[in-house]
Amino acid sequence: MPHSLPFPMLGRSELGLKTWQLYSLLLLANLIVLWLFNEFILTREAYHSLLSERMEATRVDEYFDFLRSATRWGLAAQPVVLLLQVTFVALLIQMPLVLMFIDISFKSLFRLAVFASFVTPLSGFIRFLWLARLESTEITQNVLNMMPFSLNHLLSPALDSSLAYSTLGKFSVFEGMWCMVIYKGLVATARVKRDTAALLVFVLWTGLLLFQWGLSAYLQEVNS
Repeated sequence: MPHSLPFPMLGRSELGLKTWQLYSLLLLANLIVLWLFNEFILTREAYHSLLSERMEATRVDEYFDFLRSATRWGLAAQPVVLLLQVTFVALLIQMPLVLMFIDISFKSLFRLAVFASFVTPLSGFIRFLWLARLESTEITQNVLNMMPFSLNHLLSPALDSSLAYSTLGKFSVFEGMWCMVIYKGLVATARVKRDTAALLVFVLWTGLLLFQWGLSAYLQEVNS
């Protein structure tokens, strides 16, 4: 029979929340962070600061208006996008478990992925607070890629490669928190040994990092 996650921090009885309720809270947290960034960080003035060297002022305004319109659609699609993201992570966790004949239900892994995903709006809110103290004229691409409590936070935002700079932002306290939640969840099932769980989390995090790096590199090439 499929095995459910019994550890306290994810248990339904301890939290008093069903998985769909946890997902709804996660969705709300993500939407709030996205709204904060769009309203107070990615302002018209910030876009002029970012693009003034490459575009005329009128074109920057047109680009900003277009992005604002697209953002509304993006926010509306966030429930589906988030569902796909969480499902993708849960499947990535389950695949090696299936190959090792470790039977943990997808429902339990989905709940674990939802819980771990709360790290994303947390890091986003911390980054918002850090960026909110800056003037619009101080906003650059590297500054937008800055992640507090990460390797790129220790480096100068004047680095030439924005791709490398954003990648270093993945080596952060928040990524460590995400890995720890997944690790604790797997170990608590009593189906996965500690060393196996640690290896699975490392491979999973590395795979996601490489995927995000490849996607960022492709988008950067397209935009250039």
